Amino acid sequence: MNIKHIIRVVGGVFAAGSAIKTFSKAKNEGDKLKMIDAGLSVASVAVTIAITVREIREGDDGSRIVELEDEA
Repeated sequence: MNIKHIIRVVGGVFAAGSAIKTFSKAKNEGDKLKMIDAGLSVASVAVTIAITVREIREGDDGSRIVELEDEA
């Protein structure tokens, strides 16, 4: 796990918390469109975290570093 993965997970947790707060506020106001928007935001965050967890398990750090061999 590298810093990129940590940042993505922590950012996702904060985004989910914000979306849940928005959902609660929209529910109290009775605004169904905002409730749908907040629900979709939570779903999006869940997918992002799931992808990050999969990358961590597969060992894919997303870097495109090419190792060069020294033929000398």
